[in-house]
Amino acid sequence: MRQAALLLPSAFLLGVLLFLVTHGHGDPGFGSYPFFEQWKGGRLASQTAEVRFIEQSLVFFLPVYAAALLFILGVTLAESALFGTAGKRPRSAYGRVFGTVFTALFLLASAVALFSGERLSQRLAPGVLVAPMLVAFAPLAGAAAAAIPAAVLAFPLMLLARRSDA
Repeated sequence: MRQAALLLPSAFLLGVLLFLVTHGHGDPGFGSYPFFEQWKGGRLASQTAEVRFIEQSLVFFLPVYAAALLFILGVTLAESALFGTAGKRPRSAYGRVFGTVFTALFLLASAVALFSGERLSQRLAPGVLVAPMLVAFAPLAGAAAAAIPAAVLAFPLMLLARRSDA
């Protein structure tokens, strides 16, 4: 969970970059939410569609990211209250391999979640502005989708790394 929380901003920025690169300036995904127009007032008209898209995505991403950090802080505090502070232990070989595999799968799964969600939203509700929400929530789906495959792949890769070192 800690590693996913550390990677959430990177996956969010990857999602923003992928959306900006794969969609033209006139794409309906660059629309503006009415609440955002009211909130920003007249300054919204002077912004480019891309900047407006990033700001709207951040409005959805930041509360979720803050909640994820608070959840992990709560788990850490509860763990230290129940079990005391753990001494410094060296990181296991499995943990090192899992970290590398999880990072790669997490970013890949976030990109897949973004494009799959966009395709699904276009099929179910064409013309509805959901792109900023997709970019904001795709990293969460990516973290959930990457956890188990990374855990499964890390074990044989750890064994291969040990074998090649010997």
